[in-house]
Amino acid sequence: MTLTEAFITAARRYCKEHHTRWTRRYSKERTGTNDPVYSLSDQDYDFLSRYHVLAAILDEVEKLVGKTFPSLEACRETLFHIGLTARSLFTESDHPIAIAARQEEREHFVQYLQSMTPKTLAQVAPLPYRRRLNEEESSIVRQQLLERWHYDSSHWAPLAGNIPSNTLFVAQSALTPADRSAVTGYICQHAMPHLFEITADHTDAEITCSELDTNCYATVYCDENYNWLIYGSHESTLTFAGEQLLLFVRQLFTGRERVLNQWP
Repeated sequence: MTLTEAFITAARRYCKEHHTRWTRRYSKERTGTNDPVYSLSDQDYDFLSRYHVLAAILDEVEKLVGKTFPSLEACRETLFHIGLTARSLFTESDHPIAIAARQEEREHFVQYLQSMTPKTLAQVAPLPYRRRLNEEESSIVRQQLLERWHYDSSHWAPLAGNIPSNTLFVAQSALTPADRSAVTGYICQHAMPHLFEITADHTDAEITCSELDTNCYATVYCDENYNWLIYGSHESTLTFAGEQLLLFVRQLFTGRERVLNQWP
């Protein structure tokens, strides 16, 4: 990696690690109520706001993957700007505690960037390739999916009509760890090295094939040839499309055909 690639990688890792930290704390320590009315405590606002702003920062940092910069300082300044300004639908709460928590996380991120030197960057370990698509790229991919597979950025097989016939689905609960590993292995062997990950919240990305997540929800995976597709639904099903992929899946489930096209 170049120093600027290492800087972007370090920023990604920082956001991912701290996002995981705060989501776990929120999950374990939430003190708000669900019944009779859903509510958030002050601590909940604090934790939620931290991981939401870290997610927004990460989204913007991943748009820099693959970009070049004239200098290390130019890269640092770009990351500073992202850290201080990145926003999403989930970073708009005007609750005083939420505002303070977001600002503190932004400042911590900038302080981390300020601490990075060429020496420390030389020691940064790589992360799996993941690059957020820009709006134009995302629109192109979605248009191809609409034309080829009738995927309209909403529900798809087995939930929607007007679906091509060469599909089948499996309940997530019917997939064993070995099945999931086999599917990923097949895709990595037969697809392009980089896949498209198209999501319901439009955080679309280009990823390395090993990052395909079969335990996904409202997410489409394909490559630039668009001759196969994998779709995870909110109803805990995983749909496969494309003649060659279906041949593989049917072979994988030899002796277990009863689970194909069966709802959970």
